[in-house]
Amino acid sequence: MLSQQTKTLFLITTLISIAILFSVLFSLDVLKNNNLQPLLDQFIPQGYLGVLMVLSLLALLTSIGLPRQVAAFSCGYIFGIFYGTLLATLSATLGCMLTLFIAKTFFRQRVLDAYPDKVTVLSTFFSTDTFSKALVIRLLPAGSNFLTNILAGIAKVKFIPYVTGTCVGFIPQMLIFSLLGAGIKVGENQQIVLSLCLLVVALIFGYLLYRKKKKRNKKGAT
Repeated sequence: MLSQQTKTLFLITTLISIAILFSVLFSLDVLKNNNLQPLLDQFIPQGYLGVLMVLSLLALLTSIGLPRQVAAFSCGYIFGIFYGTLLATLSATLGCMLTLFIAKTFFRQRVLDAYPDKVTVLSTFFSTDTFSKALVIRLLPAGSNFLTNILAGIAKVKFIPYVTGTCVGFIPQMLIFSLLGAGIKVGENQQIVLSLCLLVVALIFGYLLYRKKKKRNKKGAT
């Protein structure tokens, strides 16, 4: 069983994520209002200070469960396609790093003491081909970014390969949702096709990792 502190953390972050997601979904109609841009100009400073403020806010929100797609949509609307994709990817990566740090600092030892075998399995999984595995996980169209980071933080993960694989894997979906946020019409069928393409790429990478592991096991057995 999970510790009470871990359960509380999951409950709080889940509720916060749901609240943020619903608030964003309910406010999407506002994006059609021409009065939104003056409102954004009022609350977001111009220049580098505004960029830093949005980056910091989204990094914090993604670290507690805000879907990265929402961050990309928001950045695409505010900054356009190129800078929106760049800032959304960077903010989600910073959020990933923050979640890793919190999970490692405050929860790893407690979970390790309670479930040493399961943590060992996680650590073994991430011990080899960390970059590729993180990349495959991020390319998948579905999945919990927050939960993945929590598990990686609890496990003994190689920090730089995991973060760089995460960053690269974020880019395709960040680009798609930045396009949507910037007002580029991407039809439902196109979104499905793009998601399927990402899934196929992830499966191919996964298969290559499986073959690599199989060859490694055969060499170890000889």
